[in-house]
Amino acid sequence: MNLHFATSNTNKLNELSELLEYRLSPLELDLQEIQTTDLQELVKHKLKQAYEHIHAPVIVEDTSLYFKAWNELPGPLVKWFIENLGLAGMVSALYQFKDKSAQAVCCLGYTNNGKSMYLFEGKVKGLIVKPRGSLNFGWDAIFQPSEHEQTFGEMDPEVKNRISPRGKAATKFKHFLTQSAKQT
Repeated sequence: MNLHFATSNTNKLNELSELLEYRLSPLELDLQEIQTTDLQELVKHKLKQAYEHIHAPVIVEDTSLYFKAWNELPGPLVKWFIENLGLAGMVSALYQFKDKSAQAVCCLGYTNNGKSMYLFEGKVKGLIVKPRGSLNFGWDAIFQPSEHEQTFGEMDPEVKNRISPRGKAATKFKHFLTQSAKQT
């Protein structure tokens, strides 16, 4: 089966292919992202658009970063916060608050027929810290998972993939694919 992954982010494509142990076919689409703090609603909307374009099995993904002090923000809007404030700006704005706790959530969506939509979530709690490590992948440099001394940006990719929200969502999706294959 040829699985398409609707993303223009090469880092996400490579990471998810590695996590699934399957070479995904990139599908570069300019998907409309609705402005919402509901991650599942956003992923379903993207999934519907992607399937309408390709009419073949497709995966979409979105990752959110929730600061406890900011209620549901930045959430799925995190890439706009990064684009407009930068990582250091986000950290500086958060440091006005006592609580630096955060939760990273990845929602991976899959459909093979455009009607049945399957969502797989991975969640990791942690703290927001001043940028440390690689700045090449979203907000990795400011998120330090609970019970770890390093940010995702400082971690060896193998360690990060094992504990990251994308890694957890991919594990659930891989299990789903395995079970589906056994049923056919």
